[in-house]
Amino acid sequence: MKIKSKIDRLIDNPETSVKAAASVTIDGVFAVHGLRVIQGKDKLFVRMPSVSYNGKEGNTQYSDIFHSITKAGHEAVQQSVLNAYDAAVQQSQSSEVEVTADEADDEDMDEEPEAGFSMQ
Repeated sequence: MKIKSKIDRLIDNPETSVKAAASVTIDGVFAVHGLRVIQGKDKLFVRMPSVSYNGKEGNTQYSDIFHSITKAGHEAVQQSVLNAYDAAVQQSQSSEVEVTADEADDEDMDEEPEAGFSMQ
């Protein structure tokens, strides 16, 4: 079984345990969207896509709409998504650029753009 994972969106919000949204492709035939990377108490884990419904007592319950039947399948999906998450975080951190107020003041936005460039 070949699993290819993609991080669709990193979530940088300290108020939530959700760190990313992900998708997986299985054997180049099936695509599953809506997986989430969650920060647990001790480690990151992957939550499968699910639907919510009201139980008999009126409380909200969740049911996975995609899940592995075997432990090996579960571990393969989880490891693939977490590897993609680590790569996305590394990519995000290496491409961050910080501009200080002093540097921003040095730029004169009233100047004409260089020839060949359009500001549309």
